[in-house]
Amino acid sequence: MYRLTANLAQMIVNKMMKDIPYNINIMDKNGVIIGSGNKERIGILHHGAVDAIRYRKAVEIKKDEEFVKKGINLPIEMNGDIIGVVGISGEIGETRPFGNLVRSTVILLIEQSVALEKANQEEKRKYDLFNRIMDTDTLYTKELAEQAKVYGLELNKPSQIVYVESQSNIDEINLNDLPTFKITNDSICVVVQEIELVDPLITRIQKQNQDVRISISGVNDRPSNGYIQAKSAMRVLRGLFSDKKIIFYTDCEVIADISEWLKQNRSIEKITTLLEKNEELCKTLQVYLNSNLNSNEAAGLLNIHRNTLNYRLEKIQKITGKDPKNILELVELLFILINRIK
Repeated sequence: MYRLTANLAQMIVNKMMKDIPYNINIMDKNGVIIGSGNKERIGILHHGAVDAIRYRKAVEIKKDEEFVKKGINLPIEMNGDIIGVVGISGEIGETRPFGNLVRSTVILLIEQSVALEKANQEEKRKYDLFNRIMDTDTLYTKELAEQAKVYGLELNKPSQIVYVESQSNIDEINLNDLPTFKITNDSICVVVQEIELVDPLITRIQKQNQDVRISISGVNDRPSNGYIQAKSAMRVLRGLFSDKKIIFYTDCEVIADISEWLKQNRSIEKITTLLEKNEELCKTLQVYLNSNLNSNEAAGLLNIHRNTLNYRLEKIQKITGKDPKNILELVELLFILINRIK
């Protein structure tokens, strides 16, 4: 039997009383008030509710008593069980017409809450399973493989990871026919085990939400390895490119792996802190790199004069101690850009 909680009862009361000009009480399966427009009544045993539960029908109270108010009390039934009672305080002639409408609305709100709770529980189970699968130390047991199959994932089959980040609503992307896991409010991970589906999947994602960045791992025997690759490739994409939306790990493998290794490098971290506060300089450096160090092209893309570009590059050198026009120091700046991305 579903247990009606005090928090849900009070939430329903608050919602209903915005539209109903009478006090509303909700009692639990024992007849105790657990939600009310009059907070002083919470915790009181309501004998009208007790009778409504006992006789499984509406009970009318025609005059105020010490612990109850006149009004109508209707049992709340779900799946054949009485889980509580809803009461409307007021003159019987006035409250009676609202009775069934209020009860039906309360039941609907409870059902919505139950469905949401089940969905949240399922989402948590799925998220916990994802974390186990993507942990490189996890042993892929027969039991884990069976759990993964529920979501269409074959653990013993090679796969690619498609990792997606969005600056808007990631829930707009519907990929229910594929093993898809929501990681955060703005990121999802898709495990693709039919390699020919990767390109169509990218197109499909972009059609549903154009405000996304996508990184794609190499082909791996374990999804956990692909997840690491896709995440490190995403750091490269976000760190080095201001406009690019898609990156394949195989196209940036060395840079991605080195940048992961450098995550804990203190000297890189120190310089990163100096540069990351100035988004204009970061973008200038990104465009300069992606213009193959062509100052005229970079200035044009940034819509600034070449002298302004040179001024910004000199400012980068002054802040970081690294000269963007020196190839060795530029390489260091490249990793500094990536290191901004956690």
